[in-house]
Amino acid sequence: MVDEMLETETLEGVLKALVYYDIFSYPLTSEEIFRYMPTNSVTVAAVNEALSWLSERGYIFRIEKYYSIQNKASLVDRRVAGNERADSLMDLAKRRARTIFSFPFVRAVFASGSFSKNYMDEKSDLDFFIITKPNRLWIARMLLVVYKRLFLFNSHKYFCVNYFIDSDHLEIEEKNIFTATELATLVPLYGCEDFYKPLFDKNRWMKSFLPNVEVKAKDFSGKETFRMKHFLESVIDRLGADRWDTHFMNMTDRRWVRMYGGKYSDDDFSVAFKTKKYTSKNHRQHFQKTVTDRYREKLSAFAKQFNLQWLHD
Repeated sequence: MVDEMLETETLEGVLKALVYYDIFSYPLTSEEIFRYMPTNSVTVAAVNEALSWLSERGYIFRIEKYYSIQNKASLVDRRVAGNERADSLMDLAKRRARTIFSFPFVRAVFASGSFSKNYMDEKSDLDFFIITKPNRLWIARMLLVVYKRLFLFNSHKYFCVNYFIDSDHLEIEEKNIFTATELATLVPLYGCEDFYKPLFDKNRWMKSFLPNVEVKAKDFSGKETFRMKHFLESVIDRLGADRWDTHFMNMTDRRWVRMYGGKYSDDDFSVAFKTKKYTSKNHRQHFQKTVTDRYREKLSAFAKQFNLQWLHD
């Protein structure tokens, strides 16, 4: 039996993980709860003990091997179906990642969003997190956007390229539970062998939110040579790439301000539509703010419902 202080800390960590994923109506296994709880110095055995304690007192519910703050078997059915759909789309995700990687100045392609959590439903997009060569991010982005519009009829469904960083700026600027979770769940798909570990080394702050996440070695496939890609890079470089990269950045920023500037505060706009030489983010729903706000609200409501004074953000 753990001491009282550690037990309370463990209970709090378990509940925080479950409340966070309840935003997405997504029950968790005990292993996932351990991985995504914001509590360090805790064992798997202590987590299992906390789950039993919370279940017996009606704070949470166990359905098969999953835990949730809602007593709804339909959530488990929904999760299982979403997991199966995500599994069925892995080959497509890898093909799309290979296509993205074949474009000039793209250096690595990861899956993000719901797919990286192994969940997809009929409303989900296939999101990609892309690392580019420095000072060429906006050229790479523009080429991919033009390709999507011309050949994919501007469909976001299986080709959502809305987050770019360059290889000299791997540290994510916004540091919160949402960005930590997105980083922790990234799935390396193509060209990631040189960037997977450095990405996490540059974002060690993630451990302050998810201390039990461990970056494990990946079995990356061999590198593939794209001769046309390298040829196009050399041609674009000779055509004044620095100037064109800045032009595309400014052009995109003006477009986003015109289309969305009036819908957000200046601070929110700068996060949802990040436009810098080394990063581009286009999140029209500002999901980061939506999730972090709902997390605080749900945590507060849960604490009040059960009079848990020790449960706080």
